[in-house]
Amino acid sequence: MVASLLRPLAVALGALIAVPAAGQQPPDRVALAYDVYTGGLQVIEFGLDIGLDATRYDVLTRLKTRGFYATLFPWEQVSRATGQVSDQKVAPLRYEQRGRFRGSERTVDIDFRSGRVADIRVVPTAADDNDREVLSSDDVLGAVDPLSGVVSMLIRVNRGDRCEGSYDGFDGRRRFNIAFTDRGPERVEGGGAGTVAGQARGCSFVWRQTGGFVRRVTWGADRQREPQTGRVWLAEAIARAPVVPIKVEIDSNWGRTLAYLRRPAP
Repeated sequence: MVASLLRPLAVALGALIAVPAAGQQPPDRVALAYDVYTGGLQVIEFGLDIGLDATRYDVLTRLKTRGFYATLFPWEQVSRATGQVSDQKVAPLRYEQRGRFRGSERTVDIDFRSGRVADIRVVPTAADDNDREVLSSDDVLGAVDPLSGVVSMLIRVNRGDRCEGSYDGFDGRRRFNIAFTDRGPERVEGGGAGTVAGQARGCSFVWRQTGGFVRRVTWGADRQREPQTGRVWLAEAIARAPVVPIKVEIDSNWGRTLAYLRRPAP
């Protein structure tokens, strides 16, 4: 199912947008857009804005299937995460997701207290979502939302550290683990005219679902427990902006999925 294939991609591309609290100035912001291809066809438009300061972050991503895939898998989704930064560590406050897949509404709301999951609300419910396993707050202890986990890794790379480590994530339905391995400096080829190329820090990753499995798989073989591997390349693509993903590759039984950062307009 296309949603299962592209979920790790959405995680790998997660980034930041600033929405200031009362009386505060927003962090610096930069808007990015990606073209996503599978089998040589563009399947998704992915957009994000980036903003981050020393004390807080606010993440917003948007995706929409397009072309032939939009006919087969009509899918639109907006995801957002807010949180605090302290000593280069993130503490999530809230994660929400609004989407529509094949005409059905899908929403997620997660509230965090002291960086831990405190309240989970999803539509459809686990029982109505192919009889999915229900995960409680205790079941996801220590997990952060998908975007906050990526924020933590981007902070690490932006301060000059290697792209190493792992984190446990929770998207409201699935618990997962994503582990990163640094590949060092590598040359990146773009995806054609208008996309970013050049030197970047390569980073391999492995995404594994660890909880929240559906019991009634309706999209073919049950591959929920199979790891998905991929690579992401990070670089300073825009002046005075943080290091961001400029290319992402995902390996799967559906074929290789590629995401390229579009070159921002001057």
